[in-house]
Amino acid sequence: MTAPLKHTACLLRLVVVTGLLFVWWRPCEGNAPNKTVCVLYEASPNISCLLEGYDRNFRPNFGKEALVINMSMTVASIDSVSEVDLDYTITILLRQFWKDQRLAYRGMNRSLSLDGRLVEALWVPDTFLLNSKEAFLHRVTVDNRLIRLFPDGELIYGMRITSVLACKMDLRKYPLDEQTCTLELESYGYTKEDLIFTWKNGNKSIHNLDKIDLSQFSLGDHNTMTAESVYETGTYPRLVLSFKLHRNVFFFLLQTYVPSILLVISSWVSFWINHEAVPARVALGITTVLTMTTFITSARASLPRISYIKAVDVYLVMCFVFVFAALLEYAFVNFESTTSKHRARKRLRARKNKNKKQEEVKVLGEAKPLKGALKTAVTESNKTDDDSPTSPGVGSTASSTRRRGAERQQTTFFDVASNVVSNLREKRAAFKVEIKDINVIDKYSRIIFPLSFVLFNIFYWITYTF
Repeated sequence: MTAPLKHTACLLRLVVVTGLLFVWWRPCEGNAPNKTVCVLYEASPNISCLLEGYDRNFRPNFGKEALVINMSMTVASIDSVSEVDLDYTITILLRQFWKDQRLAYRGMNRSLSLDGRLVEALWVPDTFLLNSKEAFLHRVTVDNRLIRLFPDGELIYGMRITSVLACKMDLRKYPLDEQTCTLELESYGYTKEDLIFTWKNGNKSIHNLDKIDLSQFSLGDHNTMTAESVYETGTYPRLVLSFKLHRNVFFFLLQTYVPSILLVISSWVSFWINHEAVPARVALGITTVLTMTTFITSARASLPRISYIKAVDVYLVMCFVFVFAALLEYAFVNFESTTSKHRARKRLRARKNKNKKQEEVKVLGEAKPLKGALKTAVTESNKTDDDSPTSPGVGSTASSTRRRGAERQQTTFFDVASNVVSNLREKRAAFKVEIKDINVIDKYSRIIFPLSFVLFNIFYWITYTF
């Protein structure tokens, strides 16, 4: 072989070896469509090749079918539920799963847990909490984010979020109510043509919710749903988590219901006090009324200020009505007692007048008769006075005067009103029931008031419990 041929063969060998070495030491060539899969090594993994040519402004499968985003959630805590503001505070660990073929690698068969700050260089879904009033991402000691990458390009993106979420509450049965609150996740900028939101395992996608302990509530069943939100800019994917909150009534029994019942029972003590003990009964009645008023005012300070009537409002108002009715009962007893004494004095005076008249008639009957001559003289004198003729002028004048007086004597409005009032008094007296023993009112009240209160409680608890 001649020298030129030898030099050419050596040159070809050098080019081939250099090309093989270049391919061996350069495992990836960016994110072009004909790019080879990045190769990572256990000893010294280097993911810089994964990000070479990577554009985070475009979603995976850009220009193709919609990307599927699977979600799951762990509820860390539900800190408070506010009936006044109609919201609740929750801390969640939100996880989102999707596949990005641009981040696939080979050489390692296990996933990579990456630093959370890598999120700034990757495309992630623009998920937000739809019914959030305020929220924040935990940053102690660093941003609480999770990035886990699998060899086939599967990504897990996790965040720890605390948010105050609005909850539509119906408080008509408060505090015997149960509420259904929701947590709604939605894409802010990508429509359903770009992203599809789904729960990873249906209801099993929600973890730790059944282990949450609340002071005033017990958590019931939860449900996951998939929905869509329609706006003028398009239709966006949405996920909904709903859960039930059953209010614990025992706190309100001790705080509201039992004190109200005891105040109502205290007002009934006056029924066993003599109606003549005015200071005792009046003091007890006014004290219970004022105490009930103060109790309602203090109880309403911790209640939500809403327009419609709540169950606790009905109970407190009815307890106040029973306490006030007990005070009015003594007012009625005192009025009847005073009226009966007045009637007794009136009957006594009438009886005395009747006896006096009977004595006067008896005295006149026993008087001596007048003498016959005197009686005859008086009789004749009366006849003379009646039969004595009068002058025509005088008689006619007296007659005309009487006619004018009769004409002037007409019925007035005052006469009509007097007749109506007298008739009404007669009718009322005819239907009026006179209570002979005032203590009977208290005896009936001892039965009617407790029985009415028991019936009210039965009706109340059946109505608002079921």
